[in-house]
Amino acid sequence: MDLKLNGKRVLVTGGASGIGDAIVRTFAHEGAFPIAVDINEAGLERQASELERLDLPSARIVADLSTQEGVDRVVSEGAAIFGAAPDILINNVGTGTLRTLDETSDEDFHRTLELNLFAMVRICKAFLPEMKEAGGGSVVSVTSDLSRQPEDSITDYAASKAAVASVAKSLARLYAPTVRVNCVAPGPIYTPFWSDEQYGWQKKVEGAYGKEGTAALDALIEDRGIPMARMGTPEEVGAAVAFLASEVSGFTTGATLGVDGGSIRALF
Repeated sequence: MDLKLNGKRVLVTGGASGIGDAIVRTFAHEGAFPIAVDINEAGLERQASELERLDLPSARIVADLSTQEGVDRVVSEGAAIFGAAPDILINNVGTGTLRTLDETSDEDFHRTLELNLFAMVRICKAFLPEMKEAGGGSVVSVTSDLSRQPEDSITDYAASKAAVASVAKSLARLYAPTVRVNCVAPGPIYTPFWSDEQYGWQKKVEGAYGKEGTAALDALIEDRGIPMARMGTPEEVGAAVAFLASEVSGFTTGATLGVDGGSIRALF
């Protein structure tokens, strides 16, 4: 299927690693011109070098999107690179820590909201009017299956992702029919969030189930009752994002597409 993404200007926040990196690479392979935005400069440089070796176009912006200053930098540098509004905006930046509510301070909760929610809000406020004035475009925000089915061990993250989905619904109505706004809600996807010592998700899962490595992850998958019986890949999320962003899904707005292995059983 031709997604008709050739030559499209795509801005991807949180684009240096994991799901974001897969999204950037998916668009590049589809012939689009992606800009990856991230605070992780080393990750952006590594990605750019690899895409350059494949003769695929891309650009990068280093910015902290938990601040208004970081968003302003993206707006300024993005305009200089693209010379116009993006055709496609992907809100992927976000982070989360496994902790219960009584382990989460007010400051922790605010930090999560600043990055996971307000980065999306500020970026959309900056770019959607431009996209509408330019004649149209598409926005896809990456939420989580936890936004629809929260767990007890990551309250602030789940709340922030639910808020992103709600804002996306509002924007879909506000900017229709010119700009489409949708969400992709991944389930457990094996990314550096699981393996990286900085986040410690896998270590906490190992502690919770008394098992190590893949055995601990298998126990988590079984406990959550995921029908596909495995974790997903970043590339599977990237493909879903590209589909929703493309003109192929031109009659879809205000929707959330689950890429969750069947983890969500609710009908609506």
